[in-house]
Amino acid sequence: MTSHILAQQWHNPSDVLSILLLLGPETVQLAIAQLSGRLVTPVAFSFGWVAFSANALLAVLGDGQLMPQSEIRNLLVIGAKSQFIRQNNSWVVGRLFRDLDAAADREMENREMEHVPPVGSPHRPRFLPVSSPSPKGHGGKRSWEALRISVYKTVDDEHRGGVVSIDWIWIASWVSIAAQLSISIIPWALSEEAAWQPFFITASGTLLSLLSSSLPQWKQEKWASPRRGGSTVTLTRGNGYRHAITILGRQGIGLDIEILATGTRTTTAPILTRILSAAFAVLWLALLITVAGLSQQTWYVLGVGLLGSVQNIIASAVPRKPSALGFHLELVEILRGKSVSEVLKAAETKYPSVGASLLPIFFPVFSSSMRVAAPDIPFWQGVKQRGHQENRHGIRVDDIPYDSPFPEPEQQQDSEATIES
Repeated sequence: MTSHILAQQWHNPSDVLSILLLLGPETVQLAIAQLSGRLVTPVAFSFGWVAFSANALLAVLGDGQLMPQSEIRNLLVIGAKSQFIRQNNSWVVGRLFRDLDAAADREMENREMEHVPPVGSPHRPRFLPVSSPSPKGHGGKRSWEALRISVYKTVDDEHRGGVVSIDWIWIASWVSIAAQLSISIIPWALSEEAAWQPFFITASGTLLSLLSSSLPQWKQEKWASPRRGGSTVTLTRGNGYRHAITILGRQGIGLDIEILATGTRTTTAPILTRILSAAFAVLWLALLITVAGLSQQTWYVLGVGLLGSVQNIIASAVPRKPSALGFHLELVEILRGKSVSEVLKAAETKYPSVGASLLPIFFPVFSSSMRVAAPDIPFWQGVKQRGHQENRHGIRVDDIPYDSPFPEPEQQQDSEATIES
């Protein structure tokens, strides 16, 4: 009797199939976040969609957010001009840093000498100019890098910020969907009993997947930022981290990464999104019941779900180019060296305010913790003086003398009237 039950289960694993549809909703969410950006988001029908539809309904009825949280919790976004330091709250900014950082790691893998603490004369040149190749050590390896700053600029082309370019992951997703439909139609084509149920389930699941992942709110949340450009920013994981990514600001072109990273422009889900999410959750539940009642050809549906899960995993995890994430960037140069202070000096020389904005990150309380050689003192004095100069916003509050006279009453009234207006 037991052997008969086991044989029947392996012949028709419909119970297991219905359970599998409830597993892995996080993978589905990440796949949608990765691929969203165009009119239709090609996320395949897979295990986990039923549970994800319930989670999505709870999200839009609660805080209203569909996008996942940033995967890199300690990513900092530093404005060059403002020198404000913010924690990143944007998933797509975190994924941009993850992919660019991973590319830098691959470029240096097994090509870098071990770290040797600096000894000898403090005036020994330690900065490695970008225009010249890195000096080779033993075995042809590069010298150890204390810090690397990768400098990018926004490209002015037919794509704008928040418009994704098509890559192999996008194409492979559509190929996976086509393969799923092809697999599901096999029993219908070969069986004399016209077993159309696997194709019906696959086609219904594919349609629901495409509709659920193509809600406009995904794109709105992913790039919740003005599209008129922004100021220069640097992304890094803080003191002790050896890589920083500087994106040069460009007015009128690209996304404002400072605003995007804070996540303050993300709005709650509109009523249409809530209604559609509720409808999709009901339809996914109906599909789950249908799958549970499937009495034959269940292995075809199981294969379809497995193929879709593989597509979801690959799409959610694989690194992509910045343009596929909606950031159309071009590498300008790489600043590298054996000393953090020398790299920051080079960054400040070529890109004013960039190096100065990173001083509090790599040298906390930098006025007392950072040490410079005598020849560098005039340079950093100039940097500090420029940072305290009056600009179009006025002067720094901490530079106002304590004995500074207060405005006349008439001037105060004018100021208040201006604020109220």
